Amino acid sequence: MIPSKTRLVDVAANWASEARSLSPLEQAYNFILEAVLSGELAPGMRIPTEAIAERLGISRMPVRDALRRLEGDGAVTIYANRGAVVAEYSKDDVVQLIEMRAVLEGLGARFALPNMTHREMEEIRHLQSRMDQSADDLGQWIVHHDAFHNYITSLSGRPLLTRQTKKIRLMLRPYFRKHHARHQELEIPGYEHQKIIDVLALGDANEVEKEVRNHAMANVGKVTGLMDR
Repeated sequence: MIPSKTRLVDVAANWASEARSLSPLEQAYNFILEAVLSGELAPGMRIPTEAIAERLGISRMPVRDALRRLEGDGAVTIYANRGAVVAEYSKDDVVQLIEMRAVLEGLGARFALPNMTHREMEEIRHLQSRMDQSADDLGQWIVHHDAFHNYITSLSGRPLLTRQTKKIRLMLRPYFRKHHARHQELEIPGYEHQKIIDVLALGDANEVEKEVRNHAMANVGKVTGLMDR
């Protein structure tokens, strides 16, 4: 299934005003990424290069360059005779990605702990508050949710680790979005984000790493269970 031009216009409306100052490559990259993250382009769906170029008023070359960049991000797969499609992962792939994310984010939180001051803790609480305030808007909640986790990992002072966790989150986003939409469950009982804040405040590195890992692994069964349907 290929999204209609009308639906592509709807996706573009979210960011068109600020896209004017971007290069054609950045416009195409942001446009396609937004369509993937919003669920407009689902795993396995072909990405209509020509329609995107026409919608943005640019040539097909920057769209192709954006697709190659997104392939490097793990969000897109390019086939020689099929063109580009939204990356689709098997059930086993998704389990492995969640396991990797759990380990890396747990390690990131451990390394972040020595860099936590009152200011950083207040920012983390602010990010949690933004999640709570957007509970009725799944798209916005996911954005704030990822910002919460990415901020904690960024405090580790390990740029490579931070980039890798962001990439894994991007690869997993369509599957978690489907889970949240199907189950109407944002916070996992017993693994709420407040528990992460609480252990960070206590300052025990082992407990911090353990809590963040457990949080990441808590709904792996529900996420992968949807892939059997």
